[in-house]
Parts: sequence; C-alpha cells; structure tokens
Amino acid sequence: MFKYLFGPVPSRRLGMSLGVDLVPKKVCSLDCVYCEVGKTTKLTTQRMEYIPYEKITRELNEYFATNPDPDYITFSGYGEPTLNSALGKIIGFIKSIKPNIPVAVLTNGTLFYLPDVRQEILQADLVLPSLDAASQIAFEKINRPYPELQINDYIDG
Repeated sequence: MFKYLFGPVPSRRLGMSLGVDLVPKKVCSLDCVYCEVGKTTKLTTQRMEYIPYEKITRELNEYFATNPDPDYITFSGYGEPTLNSALGKIIGFIKSIKPNIPVAVLTNGTLFYLPDVRQEILQADLVLPSLDAASQIAFEKINRPYPELQINDYIDG
C-alpha cells in the first residue's frame, strides 16, 4: 500500500493516471467553496518539502517495480502540488526513469507568479490550471485565497 501514490484511476482526458500527492491533506493556497476534498486546514503560500523527495521517489520506484506503466503520472491529490518545493526535482526524477510516461500537473495556478514555480512546471508535459474568477471580489468569494494572493498576480502568472 502506498501513502503518496493513488490509482491508477481512469480519466477521460488522461487515460489511466497514477496520482501523486505532494502535500498533506488540505494544505493549499485556496479554500474554495466547492472543493471536493473539504475545507483547507493549512492556508498558505509557503513552499517547502511537505512530503520529502526521497519518500516520493521511493514509492515511485516500488510502484514501477511491480506494476504496468500508467498512461500518465498526475500531480494532484489532497492539496496544491506547487506548494511542494521539490516539485521540479520530482518531475525530473520521473523523466529520468520513465521518459515515455507523460507528466500532468493539476493545479490552482496561484503560485505561477513565482519564477521558480514556472521554471519547475515547464518540465511537465501537461499543466491543467484552474481559474474561477476574474475579479478580486469574485476570487475572494469563490476561492477564499491566502490573504496576500491577488487575482491580477494569479492571472499574470
């Protein structure tokens, strides 16, 4: 049983997708009113290795030793994957051991204003950001962001 991997799960867009969870449950930069995972328990924009690189790569190695390759490896899960400061390093690891498997990142996109996040995410084959609002008022009502997040930075990113 894996702690940070889930699936593979069937996806209409991605086929059989192996999910990778890079943050603990509900660590996010938003607290969206509609979130299927529930209320955010740690609202933050602080990037750090919430789940260490070594733990993720160990589970990926174990998975690939005994399972067929999925159609995609997808970073999503219980919180915002770009909050994990090892995101780029983990994508690089996957590309080094399984270059034939595309990597997708499902993200709220709120940290795209940070140059390091944009650089790391470029390694992914597919980035699927969400954008629910175009005004600060709507952004605050729907997404209930970390206080310092501004919709214009979000859109510009």
